[in-house]
Amino acid sequence: MTVNKSRGKFFTSLGFKSWLYFMLFAMSILLLLQIFQIILLEPFYKGTLHKDIMGVAGQISSIYFSDASTDDKNNLLNNLTTQHDACILIYDTTSTTAKAYDALGEGGCAIYSGGNVNPTFIDEMDKTSKDSIYDVGNYLELSTQQVMVYGEKMTVKDKTYYVIVNFALQSMDAVIRTTQWQLAYIMFIVLLLSFVISLLFSRILSRPIVGMTKEAAKMSYGDYDVHFNPSGFNEVDDLSATLTTAAGAMARLDETSKEMIANVSHDIKTPLTMIRAYAEMVRDISGSNKKKRTEHLNIIIQETDHLNSLVTDMLELSRLQAQKSILSVVPFDIGADIDKAVSGFNSLASEQGAIIEVYCEPELVAIGDEAKISEVLYNYISNALKHVGRDKKIIIKAFFKGKNTIRVEVTDHGPGIRQEDIPYIWDRYYKSDKSYQRAQQGTGLGLAICKAVLDEHKCPYGVETQIGKGSTFYFEIPSVQVK
Repeated sequence: MTVNKSRGKFFTSLGFKSWLYFMLFAMSILLLLQIFQIILLEPFYKGTLHKDIMGVAGQISSIYFSDASTDDKNNLLNNLTTQHDACILIYDTTSTTAKAYDALGEGGCAIYSGGNVNPTFIDEMDKTSKDSIYDVGNYLELSTQQVMVYGEKMTVKDKTYYVIVNFALQSMDAVIRTTQWQLAYIMFIVLLLSFVISLLFSRILSRPIVGMTKEAAKMSYGDYDVHFNPSGFNEVDDLSATLTTAAGAMARLDETSKEMIANVSHDIKTPLTMIRAYAEMVRDISGSNKKKRTEHLNIIIQETDHLNSLVTDMLELSRLQAQKSILSVVPFDIGADIDKAVSGFNSLASEQGAIIEVYCEPELVAIGDEAKISEVLYNYISNALKHVGRDKKIIIKAFFKGKNTIRVEVTDHGPGIRQEDIPYIWDRYYKSDKSYQRAQQGTGLGLAICKAVLDEHKCPYGVETQIGKGSTFYFEIPSVQVK
């Protein structure tokens, strides 16, 4: 079974198919040459001679009826017959005299023999109403060789002349046999070269793909340290670059997933441990002490709420990233939503000694899903409180950027973010120092939720930051012009 599968893979491989197509192409060219030789060689040969014999007849007329001397005419016509391996007859119908020029000899000229004109062609010229005759046939008495005859009828100075030209046709059987042997040698050489060249080409083409396949197979086992070497083919190099990028992204995703699992486990384990511990305390210690029991139960409720928030945020993030949530896009007063979000953080800010300053232009009417944008505002402010600087000040600004866009900024004066960490801060549970601690407030999924919401709205967003000076998180949202 393994052998059969290997054979099946070989016959469907890129190397075998490229070799096969190359060989089929070469064989089709050779077959086409063979067809041309067998079917079209003789018609092509005769067609070429037909044009030549008509041209010779025209030259004869221009020479014979020119004003040149007789010797010059004879020399030119003798040269013409020698050049074309022909015999010529110029027949004067008035005086029934003829002038002949021959380069074929007695065994090749059919229009006259032994000093006598062959009456067959004179009769045909007399009978035809056309100005020319053309024929191919066996007109030689002692030979099976075919000849081509062409004659023209013309009138010069009230006299009628027949100009008849005779070409001897070579035996096409001999010509075809010769060319067939030549073509057989050519076919052997071409097929041999095609086999070698196509084999080399198929290996050159398939080798980098086979190498990439082996490297890509490593990724299925979690090994992302792979190398895809360039091949010299643009398409294969593009695939190599794409796979390299994908391997890097998968490596980062794998690392992020492992961190996320560890962090989620930590987030879930901590409250579960506390719930169990305080439940045991209520059972064993504070069951009869109302004050202690209430205190312990409140901690259990608090940790349960934290677990619920964590699960809710994770479900919301998964839903947003899967784009399964439905946006309810309506105009809304984003300035009022900012004030509402700030009021919700006032008590927490007071506990930390922080001050939240708000600067909003009037009549900021945005277009979007108000509930989801409010969640972005909440997470931006919550993130700023976690990283508030020594001045304990958070600044929120909202203003028109152009006529149809509102920009919202939340600024803290905390430690800032390293440039190399900026592309990853929007990932869930990403930590620049790689040491995870449970968030004091929230679930640690805030910026990931912000990214998912703003991506769904197709709103620009980002962060401007400097180490030691703080960060400004922003987003831009379409607005409605209020008259």
